Amino acid sequence: MLNYIIRRLLLVPLLILGITIVVFTMIQLAPGDPVTAQYGLKLSEADPAKIERLKEELGLNDPIMVQYFRYLGNLLQGDLGTSLTSRMPVVDELKSRFPATLELTVAAMLIVIVFSIPMGIVAALNRGSPLDNGLMTFSLIGVSMPSFWLGIMLILLFSLTLGWLPTSGRGTGPLFGRLEYLVLPAVTLSFAIMGLNSRIMRSSMLEVLDQDYIRTAYAKGQKKRLVITRHALRNALIPILTLFGVQFASLLGGAVIVETIFAWPGLGRLAVNATMRRDYPLIMGTVLLLSIFYLVSSLLVDILYTVVDPRIRFN
Repeated sequence: MLNYIIRRLLLVPLLILGITIVVFTMIQLAPGDPVTAQYGLKLSEADPAKIERLKEELGLNDPIMVQYFRYLGNLLQGDLGTSLTSRMPVVDELKSRFPATLELTVAAMLIVIVFSIPMGIVAALNRGSPLDNGLMTFSLIGVSMPSFWLGIMLILLFSLTLGWLPTSGRGTGPLFGRLEYLVLPAVTLSFAIMGLNSRIMRSSMLEVLDQDYIRTAYAKGQKKRLVITRHALRNALIPILTLFGVQFASLLGGAVIVETIFAWPGLGRLAVNATMRRDYPLIMGTVLLLSIFYLVSSLLVDILYTVVDPRIRFN
């Protein structure tokens, strides 16, 4: 297992290098640049000489390969560059936004774990019953419901109509003093994933319950609770673990709509604003941070496989 982890870690620099090449190329191929994006509709009124001078200062007139190797050289020294719009170091921008996104993502994943796994298990154990049909109908609604519509509906109901929760923002102070700000965006972000995971958990559980070793365990006289928890559940969790790892990493950068609706100051909104302004260093920094979390999440999932099922070994 240790050798496998070491091999995976050794691949990380190569993967990061490939990611930087792809993202940097895509950014350069996209129309526009930071200077023209800054002026927007007033570009025709700007002094062409000033625009060219700004491009020269930012190094935008250099060939793409020169720009890339200059960025790569700075990256190897731990320098992610400076934001072209805020003039702040990219590291500081990411530090200021990352806690908000991590907070929202962890809350959403906790909701998914707490509700989706029991829903799938209960539905599988009551296959074909009204309870099973009701839970799966609820999960189908969750999968089919757009997050932007759900977020708006939750704001209208719980904020504007009932007045129980704030409409937007993150609040100030310690986390436990502002949990009310976290409820609506976390529920909105988790709803679709909760529905998807509960259906997958049900299918996985049903597949395991039909295996011969489950029937053998019952034939030996083991109690149903022990058969479910000791034999069926541990094997049924393996597909869900893969989903949890990928979903956690994707939520870190994929909560753009939810963060926009609830004015949540996270990485999603930061990435969107950076893209609209063609802020190349900030875009690269955000993508690199999220890519690292994808890689780490994938490795942690592989390690968890061996915890859930000791028969799994990586060489």
